[in-house]
Amino acid sequence: MKDYRELAWQMERIIHKYTQFEKKPQKYCKGLMLTQPEIHTVAIIGDQEGISVTGLAKVRGITKGAASQMVYKLVDKGLVEKRVSPNSDSELNLYLTKLGKKARAEHRKKHETMGEKFSEIMDGISEEMQDDMLKVLKSFEEELDKLQ
Repeated sequence: MKDYRELAWQMERIIHKYTQFEKKPQKYCKGLMLTQPEIHTVAIIGDQEGISVTGLAKVRGITKGAASQMVYKLVDKGLVEKRVSPNSDSELNLYLTKLGKKARAEHRKKHETMGEKFSEIMDGISEEMQDDMLKVLKSFEEELDKLQ
């Protein structure tokens, strides 16, 4: 393929579709609707119990203010609780509630299902081609980083 435009358009369509998917709330537990950023934040807090808002922001790659807003949403939904850190009165540590743990478990199940689908796709692609795809995606990411 000498013309990069077809590949670029395909990547743009995938990015657009993923962006739309990320915004669309998915059902977790009984009637609990969460967006991808919300459930991924729940997953991070579950993986790193006691993480601070600052730590969460670093892991998510977002500002501390954005992380704080997300935590407020998740506290309001009954998924996360904040506790004062034993190390500092000005720092809050984050923990999942019972409902948060349940949502995280359902999220893991969804990942397993998607993982199986992606594995089937990748099994049909040679290892050399997968390595080349990874190089292209990393190069694309580096160029996007330069634009920010």
